[in-house]
Amino acid sequence: MTRIHRIYSLCISFDNFGSTQSDTESPEVLLETHAITLSTLKPSKDNTQRLGNGTLWVKLAPGERLVILGQCEVSIQKGQITLLGTTLQTSKSKYRISAPSSHSLPVIRCLATDLNAAELTFHQCETGLEHLRSLSPFFGRLWNDGSGPLGRNIIPKGAYLQPIISAPEWNEALSRFSAPSEVSRSILVCGPKSSGKSTFTKLLSNRLLSTTTERISTKGRASPGVAILDLDPGQAEYSVPGQLSLVHIKKPNFGPPFSHPVPGGTDRIVRAHSLAAITPAMDPSLYMACALDLFAHYRNLLSTVPSCPLIINTPGWVFGTGLEILVDLITKLRPTEVVYMSQEGPSEVVESLRDAAKATPVITLPSQVSKYVTKTAAHLRAMQSMSYFHVISDKENLAWNVQPLSSMPPWEIRYCGDSAGILGIMCYGEQPPSDLLLESINGSVLAVVVLEDMAAIPGWQEQEREVSNDDQMLHSDQPYTLDTEDTELRVFDDGSLHPQRVETPLIVRTPEDIPYFNPANAISLDPRHSRCIGLALVRGIDITRRRLQIITPISVNSIAEINDSAKSIVLVSGKFDTPGWAYTEEMMQKRSLKKAGNAQTEDSLDAEEGGEESDADDNGQEGKPPGESFQNAPWVERQESSQGRAVGSRVWRVRRDLGRSGE
Repeated sequence: MTRIHRIYSLCISFDNFGSTQSDTESPEVLLETHAITLSTLKPSKDNTQRLGNGTLWVKLAPGERLVILGQCEVSIQKGQITLLGTTLQTSKSKYRISAPSSHSLPVIRCLATDLNAAELTFHQCETGLEHLRSLSPFFGRLWNDGSGPLGRNIIPKGAYLQPIISAPEWNEALSRFSAPSEVSRSILVCGPKSSGKSTFTKLLSNRLLSTTTERISTKGRASPGVAILDLDPGQAEYSVPGQLSLVHIKKPNFGPPFSHPVPGGTDRIVRAHSLAAITPAMDPSLYMACALDLFAHYRNLLSTVPSCPLIINTPGWVFGTGLEILVDLITKLRPTEVVYMSQEGPSEVVESLRDAAKATPVITLPSQVSKYVTKTAAHLRAMQSMSYFHVISDKENLAWNVQPLSSMPPWEIRYCGDSAGILGIMCYGEQPPSDLLLESINGSVLAVVVLEDMAAIPGWQEQEREVSNDDQMLHSDQPYTLDTEDTELRVFDDGSLHPQRVETPLIVRTPEDIPYFNPANAISLDPRHSRCIGLALVRGIDITRRRLQIITPISVNSIAEINDSAKSIVLVSGKFDTPGWAYTEEMMQKRSLKKAGNAQTEDSLDAEEGGEESDADDNGQEGKPPGESFQNAPWVERQESSQGRAVGSRVWRVRRDLGRSGE
């Protein structure tokens, strides 16, 4: 068996896929699921060849399609193909594809209208992302590990696979939006949860990249790329949960969000802001202020890249305050088109959007709801966060460190004294008392925010913005005060500032001497004068040495640049998801290594067949206690049975045999 099949495999389905389902796991799903045909390519000596060194040559005839499961890099040797909305032609470029079973699978097509067949080569691609399964059950059974020879038997047992399908209405809209335009397009995509917004946005960005690159290349100019204004803090595409970002991409997107938690290669984040929450509900005013600032930076981008289109992705919150936010976004951003991803209403939502858009067309498209979901939104956020903290971001092509976070040396930040590395810690939303701050942030995720101007802090004195006074104030252990005439201040609120009294001092000291923005002030950093550069996990706090120990994938160069510019850093706490996955990585790795050691003593064929059961144990079942080596793990307590749980806290199981005779 060639090693390449452990990295990717071709999802060949000679029969309808419905016949490969297990009859024992979920009969309800089987009854409701329609038969799905995957690849139409039938492997033979004429259309598939192994070239060695983990490379596979495939020839697609016009009208044939191929579905990918796993990770690989593909290059086009002859002809052209379509993949996730983009057209790839003959070139020496390699395109990375990430196709886990947790998401709909990408489809490679050789169009029936093409005269010639397409010849492709698939290359082995090891990034480290596939090895995260040893640290978390969330990443188990994603990549079709240990697959066999080409054929329908490579479909993982008991798995439900479905290809990405673009409805005819979607294709019509994609063609319309990618048509030449005299003005730069800005397309706002909105709709209910799980309606296909992310999938449509991916197809649209790929289509715009393909068409604009083709038009510009004929004129001998560089591609303008596509700007994505990602305003969904819960399911971000190119950033971490809890963050809004403006991303400028120049490469097509062939993977799920956790395969690119930060942009790689020529893609870049123009600017980002942290809400410190996965929903705008905690602070709609801050959300709108961040969105408007990011849009302003898109306008600045247009001055250097005049023809760069914009795609605005929004949260799946279309009722109440969520609808008000959408109306405000349409009114103030003024997109050239609005797409609503549902043709089933609610009618009052669509009418409100049309009223706000006025002359701007509002297009309703059919939603695409998956009937079988293997990962919840919370699972996907955890996978995105875990992928982010393990990514090696200073490489041109993204790679992942597969060691547990507990084994990585942390950054140490002095939080007081003459060389303090942070200005202070600010809490969004709930404000814990100063004596509870240490317990609140220890083991939690914080946003790392750079202050471009001290005006980002409501209440900071005008003279304290001067560069000559920055060093004296930032490294002083004395509390910060305001002039008496400056106590009535106007705190930003989406451009319409509301007066709010700010209590002094602005920064207080906790019993551990940690600088803490006064909890009496419910303030947020002004996004016009600040930006988020990433997240940090507080690994520990050394009170004696007055240092924070943090884990972060932020590159050394980025931190050095901030230090050289003498800009201040504020760590922001909020309502991020608890990083429970980080607390158990070492335990999971030890369990995985133990299973791998046991598997080596078995026959290789038996090991492959048993790997399915092994992954199933990791996929959500706690199993046996990991042993004494895990007893002293921080933030984790091992409990037996229902120990430490309230009465009635166990899972209720519904009896289905009620009313039977003889019971």
